[in-house]
Amino acid sequence: YTGLFTAAGTQDELAQCLTQKGVVMYGAYWCPHCANQKAEFGPSFQYINSVECDPNGDNANPQLCQEKGVTGYPTWEINGQMYSGEQSLERLASLAGC
Repeated sequence: YTGLFTAAGTQDELAQCLTQKGVVMYGAYWCPHCANQKAEFGPSFQYINSVECDPNGDNANPQLCQEKGVTGYPTWEINGQMYSGEQSLERLASLAGC
């Protein structure tokens, strides 16, 4: 972790940029990797477009997760490509062009 995104405002900017670029995180409320991913963004995660895949989760949309072929959590959709597993903030920024 390079610390590139440790400044408070930077995570907000990254999260907002990802959402503007149409990036979506598919996850489940019980998934520890999703919790880790959320923790990396901290409070800025509120700006991330995330989809709850477990039918028991809040505002769940399991149908969309199935349509997208999500098999593991988290899965990031960036420019039409699916990336499984936790991603570093740097990698997300790089993949999305933020």
